[in-house]
Amino acid sequence: MKYFLILDVGTTNIKAHAFTNDGKLVESFEQRSKPIYPEPGWIEQEPMFIIDTIHKLIEKTIAKLGKPLGLALTNQRSTTILWDKKSGEPLYNMITWQDTRTIDIIENLSKKFILKFGRGLGKTTKKLSRLIPSIKHTKKGAYIITLANIGFGTAHSSMHIRWMMENVEDVKKAINKKQAVFGNIDSWVTWNLTGKHVTDLTNASATGIFDPFYTKWSNNVLKIVEIPQEIMPAFITNDTQIGIAKDYDIPYLTQIADQQASLYMAGVKKGDISITNGTGAFIDMNVGEIPAPGDIGIYPLVALSTKNKTIFLLEGAVNATGSAIDWLIDIGFIDNYSEISKAFKESSDETNITFIPPLSGLNSPYLRPDIKAAIFDITRDTSKNDFVKSLIQGIAMRCSEVVIALEKVSNINVKKVIADGGVSQNDEYLQLISDFSNKQVLRPKNLNGTAYGTFMLAKSVYEKKDVIKSWVPPEIEKKFKPLHKHEKFKNQWNRYIKNLLEN
Repeated sequence: MKYFLILDVGTTNIKAHAFTNDGKLVESFEQRSKPIYPEPGWIEQEPMFIIDTIHKLIEKTIAKLGKPLGLALTNQRSTTILWDKKSGEPLYNMITWQDTRTIDIIENLSKKFILKFGRGLGKTTKKLSRLIPSIKHTKKGAYIITLANIGFGTAHSSMHIRWMMENVEDVKKAINKKQAVFGNIDSWVTWNLTGKHVTDLTNASATGIFDPFYTKWSNNVLKIVEIPQEIMPAFITNDTQIGIAKDYDIPYLTQIADQQASLYMAGVKKGDISITNGTGAFIDMNVGEIPAPGDIGIYPLVALSTKNKTIFLLEGAVNATGSAIDWLIDIGFIDNYSEISKAFKESSDETNITFIPPLSGLNSPYLRPDIKAAIFDITRDTSKNDFVKSLIQGIAMRCSEVVIALEKVSNINVKKVIADGGVSQNDEYLQLISDFSNKQVLRPKNLNGTAYGTFMLAKSVYEKKDVIKSWVPPEIEKKFKPLHKHEKFKNQWNRYIKNLLEN
């Protein structure tokens, strides 16, 4: 069988998907990941388990379908590993993007004068750009404005590296001997399959060490965090074959970060936007070939890099979507996702309660991790179905807030949104996003946008086609157009959000 093998190394599962040349998914194999929790707030993964699992999945697929035309990789971002470049042995477990051990390091670094100066300069330039809007449309202007919110996060690889340099003896020794090399999951997998120490710009831009405005490792960040330049991987484009998977003699076609793969499936034009509804929701907007300035909870990243051009994006996130629905299941309000539709049918048309659902903190566009979920206006008449419906309304409203914020920051008018991911199976949820954002929401036939987008990219690389010009739109299964204004709900929502932010 002629097919492409897509490796998807996610947070929860490691998967291998086989797509035929016309995009039909013919086989999938998966292995659940095994996170390690050494201390509260610490979340690690065992590096060799990832590699061993990938080998098993490749071999299992080949045993059933024969050798693929080529393979490609997509992966979770910002999970950090250091290894010995001579032996290839990991120097410590992977520190995942969910890990929060670096809070003290972040607090200490945030006090540095250079960061305070950068934030002050950024805020001044941001105010000036309101009088002279053209400032934010230049590369330098966008860069300086983004400094207004500069800082480090617990998900940043820069912080993971600093922690290992301070706390892991093997890392200290390897750094001193200039034998240590750094990478995220993409670099680690690619090293083990091809022997090359590389990364692509979509993954690099999520590390907290990358300058998306000048598409290079940030000398300022490397200097502030005291990370040696020589440990960093080299850059590759998304449209160039990386090499050969040496154990299998299979072309290793490309790699791309998971959210960027979903955005690639959704579109390659300025203003194209995707929502990937999984455990959380990532909302990504293509802003074209000139990077746009970030804002509070809105981050500039690289969407796609080719030999001829680089496309940029702005990203916002909602921490709890699928995880919030799973919580409903855990506490016994529903048994499975299919019961959401039933709750909508059996609850009152205008649910009076307002459920603001940030179970793990209020993310974009507020960035208030201290604010958790809140429920308003529960009365004796409130039913279980009202409760379920109000949570779904709250999640949809949060996603809509991010879509609107991306429009505002980018000054790009969005007409439609592509929604993929498992939670997108629910019609009521997508209809609410359409209503609240006043955008058309499209649900593709293939809800695994990460894997399908990577397949599309790999196929174009294999066929030596321009990955932008050869892009074809995904097959749409259903369209949702704005039907209701929900003015009462929106007014209640805005009032309660304001109360939470002020208290």
